[in-house]
Amino acid sequence: MSVTEARTVLAAWLAQHSVSPDTWTPEALQGWHTSHAEEWTVFTPPGNVNRLFLVANGIVFSFAPSELSLASAVLAAREESRR
Repeated sequence: MSVTEARTVLAAWLAQHSVSPDTWTPEALQGWHTSHAEEWTVFTPPGNVNRLFLVANGIVFSFAPSELSLASAVLAAREESRR
């Protein structure tokens, strides 16, 4: 899955879980830092945040890095994707 596709999946997920869904578009996420952790694209919102998002194969896994390491989040996301 490309970063562009992952961004679209994340924007749809954020819109679904938001009180203001119209603000969540792929374009709105352009400024977010992206990186990769194994098969997942990691999205980090700008600013000082305690929420990161893993996206792969149409699945979004949200986690707080203060509570879960990236490696643990990848394992948890993988487990959740198998359900």
